[in-house]
Amino acid sequence: MSHWSAVALVVLGASSSFALTQPRAAGEVHFEPYSFRTYDGKSHTAERGHLWVMQDRSDSAKGLIELGFVRLRSNAEKSWPPLVFLPGGPGIPGTVLGAVPVYYELLDKLRAISDVILLDQRGVGTSSPNTACPVGAIPPTNVFASESNFRNALIAHVAECAGYWRGKGVTPQSFSTAESVEDLDDLRRALGSEKLSLLAHSYGTSLALNYVRRHEEHVDRAVLAGVEGPDESLKMPLNVDFALHRISDLAASSPLKDSFPDTYHEFRRVSSELDREPMTVRIRAETSHDVYIPVGEALVQFIVKDLLSDGRKVGRVPALVYSLAKRDPSLIQPNVEEWYNSLTSGFNVMQFGILCSDGWSKRRLQLAREQVPESVFGDVPFIQFDSELCLRMGINPDERDSLQPLWSSARVLLLSGTLDGNTPPTQAEEVLWGFPNGEIVLVKNGFHEVLPSSDVQDLVFNFLSGRNVPRTRVELPLPSFVQMDPAPLRRPAEH
Repeated sequence: MSHWSAVALVVLGASSSFALTQPRAAGEVHFEPYSFRTYDGKSHTAERGHLWVMQDRSDSAKGLIELGFVRLRSNAEKSWPPLVFLPGGPGIPGTVLGAVPVYYELLDKLRAISDVILLDQRGVGTSSPNTACPVGAIPPTNVFASESNFRNALIAHVAECAGYWRGKGVTPQSFSTAESVEDLDDLRRALGSEKLSLLAHSYGTSLALNYVRRHEEHVDRAVLAGVEGPDESLKMPLNVDFALHRISDLAASSPLKDSFPDTYHEFRRVSSELDREPMTVRIRAETSHDVYIPVGEALVQFIVKDLLSDGRKVGRVPALVYSLAKRDPSLIQPNVEEWYNSLTSGFNVMQFGILCSDGWSKRRLQLAREQVPESVFGDVPFIQFDSELCLRMGINPDERDSLQPLWSSARVLLLSGTLDGNTPPTQAEEVLWGFPNGEIVLVKNGFHEVLPSSDVQDLVFNFLSGRNVPRTRVELPLPSFVQMDPAPLRRPAEH
């Protein structure tokens, strides 16, 4: 799982009605004219597609499900194989990320090469069923006071969600990378193409690599940004530590160095203090009532971990850490509110179905556990890799062949940000070792999302159009850091 932030966990579409028997055939595809609207308010001529596939290819009795997607037609006289856009999460629909103007700019440019497909993977977005969890019980106010409270609430919510969808004839284990790989190949056949090209980010790179593993002969080219290779969905705690070390050093050499002399060690101290004495944060719950939430170290570790991979928000980390050192809840309050409310109405069974169906290796889990005592993040980077959570979903997370290294002659371009603590460059370099026809570009000062960079987009366009990639490094500006609010510290009211 690429990253597990509250942003990625929000419901990204309304739940669709679903029945076990549909008057369709597997592989059937339907198109209709569609006006694709991006978040800048602009509308673009497109086609909306519907593809019916087997819910579970090992059991035809489970019926069909529908994949939704948007097709941007190529404006080239002679186009290359269709290009499929695979965002991460898992759980972020292609039609959602593709509507972000900076992403649409790249996708629109790529229409000069081929048709572009914005795919909503099974279970999310415009695909049916959209396996968003129903609104659950209001969490207890002490849910973030300790890691065990947090873990237990998460397991209970996921188990309730899985039970809800099983009652509607949807099996959580049907949401796996293996099934999504065959969805891609069904899509290829439905489009009448011998090959596909792939543009993937984060978890989408895991899906793309597994497609290469199983259907290499049908891959033209693939661009993988923020690479998650085989058995790399479980994050190593010290990778996150190193990311915080880098941000700490950058802040200490920035114009705000007097305010943030050593963010890393301050965070270690703050975490230890919050473990002993959680800090009370006042938030607005979805019930429209104010509630007081004790926040311990686990949630703070989770929030900082997610911020470290986001180049747009990472500049807040030093100020956040030093505000917590003053027991000032003002900077962390929006994050706590978002997480608390997501435990009521967030999440999607597809996300955890993929996590548990794909599994993880015992050797990877053991290595992560060995790093826990040395990390300021403890086991939070892999808190969701919990066998009890998977068993409560009805899935046994055993080892899979997809966890083994991959060797392929496919043409791939790997993109990796040097400041990405979520999918660090070492992961891309390890994957590259199995691709003799692969190339890697390091994005200096880049974080988890590097595709918005105009220089990176030029490289992607050149590679997918069959040209050579002229350079192996792109450099972005260093992150800028925000100052703490000089206003008087706001403390929770007595209650």
